[in-house]
Amino acid sequence: MNKKLQKLLVAVASCGFALSLAQNHEETIKKYLNDDRSLRSMANELKDFEILNVDPSASLKGDVVVVQQKINGVPVYNKISTLLIKDNKITYSSMGFADHLKSSGVPDGRPGLSPEKAFQSFAETSKLKTPEIYRFGSADKKESSEDTPPVHSKLFYFLSEDQMHLAYQFVFDEAETSNMMEVIVDAHTAKVLHIENKTISETFHDDLFKSHDDAEYGQKTVAYPMLPKKQNLVLAPPSNASYNVFALPVEAPSFGSRSIVSNPWDLTASPQGWHSNGTTSYTTSRGNNVYAYTDTNNTNTVGAVANGGSTRNFDFPLDVNQVPTTYTSAAITNLFYTNNMMHDIFYKYGFTESARNFQVSNFGKGGSGNDAVLAEARDGSTAAKPSFNNANFSSPADGSAPRMQMYLFDPKVINSGFSISAPSDLTTLKPNVRYAREGMGPQLSVTGMSGDLKVASPLDGCTALTNTNLSGKIALIERGTCDLAVKVKNAQTAGAKAVVFYNIPASAFGSFGAPDASVNIPSVLVQNGDGVTLKNKLDQNVNVNITLKRDPSTFVYLDASLDNGIIAHEYGHGISNRLTGTGSSCLSFPTDNEQMGEGWADFFALMLTMKPTDNATIPRGMGTFASGQETAGGGIRPAKYSPDFSINNYTYGKTNGMKVNSSDVFKNPITVANVHSIGFVWATMLWDLHWKYVEKYGFNNDMSNTSSGSSKALQLVMDALKLQPCNPTFVQGRNAILAADLAKTGGADKCMIWKTFAKRGLGVNAKSGKLNGYWSGADQPAPDLNDQVEDFTVPAECNTTAKSTLTEDGIKSKNNVSIYPNPAKNEIFIEANAKGSGFVKIYDVSGKLVKEDKVSLSEKSRVNISDLADGVYVVKVDGLGIDRTEKIIVRK
Repeated sequence: MNKKLQKLLVAVASCGFALSLAQNHEETIKKYLNDDRSLRSMANELKDFEILNVDPSASLKGDVVVVQQKINGVPVYNKISTLLIKDNKITYSSMGFADHLKSSGVPDGRPGLSPEKAFQSFAETSKLKTPEIYRFGSADKKESSEDTPPVHSKLFYFLSEDQMHLAYQFVFDEAETSNMMEVIVDAHTAKVLHIENKTISETFHDDLFKSHDDAEYGQKTVAYPMLPKKQNLVLAPPSNASYNVFALPVEAPSFGSRSIVSNPWDLTASPQGWHSNGTTSYTTSRGNNVYAYTDTNNTNTVGAVANGGSTRNFDFPLDVNQVPTTYTSAAITNLFYTNNMMHDIFYKYGFTESARNFQVSNFGKGGSGNDAVLAEARDGSTAAKPSFNNANFSSPADGSAPRMQMYLFDPKVINSGFSISAPSDLTTLKPNVRYAREGMGPQLSVTGMSGDLKVASPLDGCTALTNTNLSGKIALIERGTCDLAVKVKNAQTAGAKAVVFYNIPASAFGSFGAPDASVNIPSVLVQNGDGVTLKNKLDQNVNVNITLKRDPSTFVYLDASLDNGIIAHEYGHGISNRLTGTGSSCLSFPTDNEQMGEGWADFFALMLTMKPTDNATIPRGMGTFASGQETAGGGIRPAKYSPDFSINNYTYGKTNGMKVNSSDVFKNPITVANVHSIGFVWATMLWDLHWKYVEKYGFNNDMSNTSSGSSKALQLVMDALKLQPCNPTFVQGRNAILAADLAKTGGADKCMIWKTFAKRGLGVNAKSGKLNGYWSGADQPAPDLNDQVEDFTVPAECNTTAKSTLTEDGIKSKNNVSIYPNPAKNEIFIEANAKGSGFVKIYDVSGKLVKEDKVSLSEKSRVNISDLADGVYVVKVDGLGIDRTEKIIVRK
């Protein structure tokens, strides 16, 4: 018998043993809830629970057990605890149970309304389009109909403003949109308690996903997940297949060329390759992990697929300089390949069947199947209201298929959108333009608008404009200094009907702006040289009349299905969602304004697209291909990813005030947490941590090599996702990483981890503050988004400047010199407790000596650095028995 097949049969046969483990875990958890000192004040009626998931983790050396709190036999919404159990002992817990409820304040578990009546009431209140087409389904009924979208319902207790409600959770795909909606409705009054679009978008600031489970009210459920019965599976070896793709780590067409890869699957992760689900074999872009196709009409239905024929040879022509319809099969093939690679690579790091991954057949290894990724290329590009410049991912609970939607992006060169009718000497100027991202004002039409151009005053548009000549005109504003939406709204208030931004020198040129529902005039961006030409003419009091338009028929679009970085990012949303808490509802920005999903997604994309020649000094931008930038461009984040503070100086404190305007499902204006910028700060910390692991354990961009520092960092982040609580904060995410290190290595890298986070303001005393991330109305002050407290200290045991023993000669060891504070503002202090005097030399990142001082080493000495600009510096202290070099950050 084939050895791999033998191993698989052994794994399947172990399911009965796993069920026994789950039952043993129930007793362990009961004992913990009753005996742990910190939980003794919790009332007994709050200690009822069911085990949602058991994930045996080789890397954590134990079982990750997710536990759902119940009251009166009814689950309490998102009251989840995650436990690491080794040898029948709980070695780590992220407790999330409600622990101070009075039973008198909990309604009984019998609803007053049926789920159908409650949903009907919501549909009428929200003016839901075509409510009659929806039908009710459950997690136990996996049948679907393209014409009748299922509404999955479950009964919960829902805690809102310290009041407990018996409520229905409804999860459904909204017709004629890409939205996966979660709505929670009171089961007695039909009041809407919570509503959220769970489709994560790169254009809109929407967030994550919801459970499709179903349960009877008051039903006493089993306290462990039902694992599959023993199956005698005999799997045939996979058929050969080859793909002409941008093979990882190539990020996109701008980074490299396609190549032929043959049989690239990992047989542990995909035992029958990529084109069979255990019962059916396919010759198209369909298999156990992914089903890739076009959905150009945005109907969530299958359009074109890539067909490799009987030999499964997926080699199709591609010329990105031609219209996308000339290379449809090539784009679908690349989308299929990268999704499968994400599945196989992350399987190695613990995203397996028992960790609720994405597969049709789980081959008897636990978890729920029937949930391969539905990967849709060119979504909505030919719809009645076409969609562009976006990518999104919606991920329901284990057992329900996630959906990835990739879009077409505006081309790199658009010189048909800006024409000049006066003066005559500028009529031949055809500026290359970029359009604002969808959601920041209306899009221009094919016929466009014409008007006189006027220079804004002030030029940067960051304060109220003083112009009296802007009514009905087009404002010319220089980019930079403040958010683009602020500039547009100031022009809007002054009466302008549109805005032309021009770039500052050396700034990235691509799609721009963040969605803001309060912007109601269009805007475009031109390059610096064109903007300066226009401004110079206006400064000479010459009238400039222009026409702005958008004619997609002239566009040679960029296809996001060829951008492996964006595909990896979107798939990464599914990974973080499935690994955290319930696996479907524990990354929600209205509940947790520090929702870090964008951060994990960026981190995964960065890791999968590292080149063999990469190192910590090479900054990385996100999404440069799709946004029409050069490979070294700034990308779509506030800064490039780099440990160097002169390139990326974002710290935890800068998450304060990160908010955007949006609109709710009722089209009302709201203010919400800017999840992309907040997530960027988290990814910055993870990227720093990766390079610290590389510094200690070595670099390898091949993630199949699990001994490198790169691999260790990725494994650590994956393990921490499993351990963190539902809706984690930055502080809790950091704590989960420390816990994962403790579980795997006994804390061997604890101090390295602490120092890395402390460098970015997530030190010992950092505080998250309040967590609301949703306010009614535009431009709300959002106080909960302004109370994060950063801190740069590390635990005393990790302070390398602590006092230590002397050498045999009575001279302080060269590594025991205190240089503090770090970061510093106007001064640093040197403390060595040594003899005599010494010299302090400070170098900038280029190696240039910028300061030198003589100091006493026998006492604390002050060094004035008030003349140093913000950035990273190297401080070198030399003296008798002293030779210390340390990096410091200067931040005014």
